Amino acid sequence: MIVSLGLENFDGLRLCSQVRSLDRTRGVPILMIAEAEDNARLLRGLEIGVNDYLVRPVDKNELLARVRTQIRKKRYTARLRDNVQQSMEMAITDGLTGLYNRRYMESHLATLVEQAAGRGKPLTLLVLDIDYFKAINDTHGHDAGDDVLREFATRIKKSIRGIDLACRYGGEEFVIVMPETDMAVAALVAERIRRRIAGEPFTIEQGAKALDVTLSIGLAALGGNDTAATVLKRADQALYRAKRDGRNRVVADAA
Repeated sequence: MIVSLGLENFDGLRLCSQVRSLDRTRGVPILMIAEAEDNARLLRGLEIGVNDYLVRPVDKNELLARVRTQIRKKRYTARLRDNVQQSMEMAITDGLTGLYNRRYMESHLATLVEQAAGRGKPLTLLVLDIDYFKAINDTHGHDAGDDVLREFATRIKKSIRGIDLACRYGGEEFVIVMPETDMAVAALVAERIRRRIAGEPFTIEQGAKALDVTLSIGLAALGGNDTAATVLKRADQALYRAKRDGRNRVVADAA
């Protein structure tokens, strides 16, 4: 913005102050145009966040140069902010699937377990594993495996609530933490996910081929003496039983 301190019916300083006070305009560069005798108001403008100023008479080339400088600074700052945001997202999300990564899940699972136990609320944990995933990679290549993992994550996200924590635990194994959810409801959700995966083929090679994919799911509900590690271990044991009993099924921990 280029703002003149000599506006006829409005205070230019007040306009600059309003621009700086609003979220949507707080980062807009402001170049102030002043008269030689406006020294006190110029200082006030710099105090409230004006980026630069010119004193009349204004040289056109100097004005253009100063405007370009402020735009370059603004773009540089925006890039830095985007890079920081991207780095933060990369630290907690899996780059392939967009789900939370194992590190994030492990750091937050303990907190969710502690909150549930402290409030006397249920919590159920699901461990999911794609059946025969190694065969997909071996037969069709790792690009096809990546296609399956991405679509798998998309279908999971469509099957859970916003408060549920879904992460890629490693390879073809995923974990879903469902706060305020008992075993009966979680089992229904798990079965819905199982049907959603098995019910529609996964496309690979840019839609040229389609694969039938299934998964096995183990469930465990938070018990009185559980920690994050123990409830995860019990869900993993239930998953092992689902694999052993023939795959493409949901098995709940018996404890």
